[in-house]
Amino acid sequence: MNVYIEASFDTAAPDGPGESLVQWFRAAWVQLFESLVEAEAKGDGEVVSRAHVTQHIDDRPRRFPQVGETWKQFEEGLALFPWAADIMFLSHHGELSELGRASSCHVLGEGSIWRASASVSVDAPDDAESCAALVDFLYAALDASNPVFGRIEWRNFNDLTNVDAVLRRKKRTSLRESRRFLRGYAWATVCPAELAARLGGAAALENSGAFHRVLPLRAGGVLLQASDTLAGYTDQVMERVFEALAPVLPPGDPRPDPAYPEMRFVPRDAAGAR
Repeated sequence: MNVYIEASFDTAAPDGPGESLVQWFRAAWVQLFESLVEAEAKGDGEVVSRAHVTQHIDDRPRRFPQVGETWKQFEEGLALFPWAADIMFLSHHGELSELGRASSCHVLGEGSIWRASASVSVDAPDDAESCAALVDFLYAALDASNPVFGRIEWRNFNDLTNVDAVLRRKKRTSLRESRRFLRGYAWATVCPAELAARLGGAAALENSGAFHRVLPLRAGGVLLQASDTLAGYTDQVMERVFEALAPVLPPGDPRPDPAYPEMRFVPRDAAGAR
């Protein structure tokens, strides 16, 4: 797998965080993992799905083998906004390997924030149609959620954002301040409603020329796609994204962290670019 997708929800979601998690996993099942779902449905055993829901941190997980046959029960568990949930697709062809995963976890009790993520493979990072499908998934998963943050990364599976890493921000601080400062920027970035308003709204972001697509989310916030393909997210494109988002990024002088060599960032203080 080479693509990491992440989003964060809180209790500001109009229908509650439970419905946000239902939408995340439902969009993953219907859109992101469509080919894997079809492969499992063939019944030859080469692709199988497994899922679990853990309602509270001390609970034993409730497991759902072949989750397509128990989807209703799985969604019922998600609607109660559990501490953690997971769907995984495995290949039994030759050596056992993971083909795709969607997960969620309650990451901050104070403020009640859940992080949802997904990992998939894209064979052609320069194919516009394949890349657009990733953004379309994120849009479908978040449209009704008023999320606090989101991103799509290429070959970077760290749950620490680029901004948090290079500014040495504590993860809990970043989460608590996620409607005050944008936690990071990537090929695709979700900006929460409060920060999008400070940037002038979707129209101003579109007029900035920094983004290939600007997609307002129905419940609040905006999804920003930097370039038409993952491969097209060059340093020059990243610079434009940084400048457009600088007014809502946390201040500080970014420094490379040897522990995270995969992190891409613009080496400038956002405060100086405002």
